[in-house]
Amino acid sequence: MIKINRLIVLLLVALMFSSIYVSAEVKVTGMHSKELKYKCKDGRPRKVSEYNEVLEIAKVNALRSWAAQGSVATGLIFAENEQKLIAEINDYLLNPQVLHQCKGKSFKLSVTLTVNENKINLLGKVISGPRSRITALFLARRQDTVKSYDSKNTSIVEETTITDSAESNAFDGSSASSEGYSSSKDIVVTGGSSERKADKITWNVFRASQLDAAVNQTLTSYGFKPIDVSQVSSRFPGFDLEAFKQDFTFSDDVGPDTKNNAFNAIAGKIPILIIATVDIGAKDIDDVSGLIRVGATVTAQVFKDDGLFFETVASVQPTMFAGLGPNQTAAETNALIKAAESASNEIVQQLNAAGIQ
Repeated sequence: MIKINRLIVLLLVALMFSSIYVSAEVKVTGMHSKELKYKCKDGRPRKVSEYNEVLEIAKVNALRSWAAQGSVATGLIFAENEQKLIAEINDYLLNPQVLHQCKGKSFKLSVTLTVNENKINLLGKVISGPRSRITALFLARRQDTVKSYDSKNTSIVEETTITDSAESNAFDGSSASSEGYSSSKDIVVTGGSSERKADKITWNVFRASQLDAAVNQTLTSYGFKPIDVSQVSSRFPGFDLEAFKQDFTFSDDVGPDTKNNAFNAIAGKIPILIIATVDIGAKDIDDVSGLIRVGATVTAQVFKDDGLFFETVASVQPTMFAGLGPNQTAAETNALIKAAESASNEIVQQLNAAGIQ
């Protein structure tokens, strides 16, 4: 009996962790509505064909919504393969979860699906022949300390006094008299401004092995020859990992001197260099699962040696991902892996679209 209970506990733990990693899946929702010829029956259209028609259109809408929200590379893949994707939509959009409402002759349906991005990415431009050496430097940072400043308030008081007076005189030939009155009014105008100094943040910058593994897996699967960045740094002194980390500690980007030194170090040896940075956000609690959630925002640029310069051939705009876990470490790791996988996939698709070996 004890063994059975232990087995149940182990299965529950396994399911919990599998659900954490399932959260990395990309979900998309599509909707469609239709006015029916006949009234609904039992909360559904009377004809199965009408239900299926609305469902299929909702799936297509979901697919188009995913493509519209994606990157340029995603848009190119969709544009070049739209008919194939729609014709075989059930191979690319999985696990449909359907909600519908049928009232009178009005039928509305919403479907949420999992996007099989790996399969869709395979539809991208295929590059034949051997591919280049490539090295990827992914730097991550989390907030170490945050110093906040109180607001500085400046007050201005302006005071104005207005006085009115009047006087009348009388003269009867032998004597004179006068009378008069006066009044005053004070007006006070207050105003001012509030000024707050920006928070002073110190960062802890590090290289996560999970990032390197996720990125190199993607690059290898598309035929590139990834060279571990630690090996590059040890063989070429100008490629200074500490300089990269120092720059990212005090700035949102890597300095030009650090980049140029790295370019000069690998020129003629490794033709493609990826520099990516990841900002890790503060933890919070996911409302749905109750697990700890951590966000990670990734930005990347790809440089290629053209014989004279290292030109920018691909880039990833700041993109945020969320990771879930039973503790902060697990949630952070999941967020980093999702950020690295997404960025490296986007980079490969852009390189493929440009025909870069």
